[in-house]
Amino acid sequence: MGTIAVIAVYLAMQVIAQLYFKWGSALDGKWWRGFIGGNLFGFSSIWLLMHVYRSMNPNIALGICGGGAFLLSQIALAIVFKSNISVTQWGGVAAIFAGMILLTMGKGG
Repeated sequence: MGTIAVIAVYLAMQVIAQLYFKWGSALDGKWWRGFIGGNLFGFSSIWLLMHVYRSMNPNIALGICGGGAFLLSQIALAIVFKSNISVTQWGGVAAIFAGMILLTMGKGG
């Protein structure tokens, strides 16, 4: 599997983990299910991050994977749980995205 595919699967697994955590915290009696589901996806996705580290500069890998997981999780949580994101918060999302772009443009050692 290529690096881009591994990153895509990592991001998807991170988003699923966050959705499980939120789902488990929102419903009485679902906490353990959400906790277990979130950790299964979140913990196992770290294995993929280690593969990404092998193929690129670790600073860039973490910037893309960490930032991408955060951004996609914010959007997924807003859509699935119908939470509002303010204009200021969208500005924060844009700033993180810009930081990800700047990281990929830099030369790492």
